[in-house]
Amino acid sequence: MANRKTTKIIIAVCVISLASVYLLYVAMSSSWTYYYSVDEFVETKTAITAQKSTVRADNINNRLVRLAGWVKEGTVKHNTGQRQLSFELAGLKHTIPVIFVGAVPKNFSADKEVVVEGRMDVNGTFQAEEILTRCESKYKVKLQN
Repeated sequence: MANRKTTKIIIAVCVISLASVYLLYVAMSSSWTYYYSVDEFVETKTAITAQKSTVRADNINNRLVRLAGWVKEGTVKHNTGQRQLSFELAGLKHTIPVIFVGAVPKNFSADKEVVVEGRMDVNGTFQAEEILTRCESKYKVKLQN
């Protein structure tokens, strides 16, 4: 009788442990997406293209990535009927055209730093699935005269 009870407890602990590890893995895997700056992404893509490696080029085009950059002034076009937003994401040296379909964050505007998550299509346009903006700090340091 004691052996049966011990066996049930061991099985229950194993099941709970495995479920916990799985849930932790699922939760963490969403935050494992690598961030590229616009310049770093363009230069990596250019280097891979120069090597004429179709396997590596397909991998960078089809891979979910996050790009960090600035929304270039004068490039924002918002089609409210189709819920489509297009703009250029700028780095220090390069820009990447971005298309996003969905609800635009309230604090999205030109000349702000954003992170876009999505995939590069074969035409060289980044198809964003999500736009992350930085929140303006409500608490700013007051400079004393």
